[in-house]
This record gives sequence, structure tokens and C-alpha cells, in this order.
Amino acid sequence: MAKFEDLSGNVRALILAKLTMELNAQNASSIHILAKMRGTDVRGVWRGICLKAGQRECTIPIEILASDFSETGGDP
Repeated sequence: MAKFEDLSGNVRALILAKLTMELNAQNASSIHILAKMRGTDVRGVWRGICLKAGQRECTIPIEILASDFSETGGDP
């Protein structure tokens, strides 16, 4: 699995844009909330985002994992 940080800048931007679109479409404030809404885990959501961006699955950036983590009560 590729590291997100090792992807080219345009691919990283594309994946993050897809994540933002999914969050906005579901009115979710974080990937953790989106995962709860979908009844899956954060990795499942991230895998779907990568696929929707036409990319192979890559690692989740730490900034994404840390965002709004307290909103879920610490439950990823």
C-alpha cells in the first residue's frame, strides 16, 4: 500500500477533494462521523474515497485521522 505522503501533489489533492465532496454530501464534519453514518470504519470510508478518485488504496494521512476525533467520543 502506498503512503499518502509519497503520492504526487495532484493525486493527494484529488483524493482530499473527493473526501471533502463526500463529507459535504453527507453533511459530516469528519471522516469519523462519516464512517459512523455509513456503519463502517474509517479505513472502509478511506478505501472508497481512494477508489472514487480512481486511485489504489493508500494510507490515511494523520491529519485526517486527527481531525474532529473528539466529536466521536474517541471512537474511530
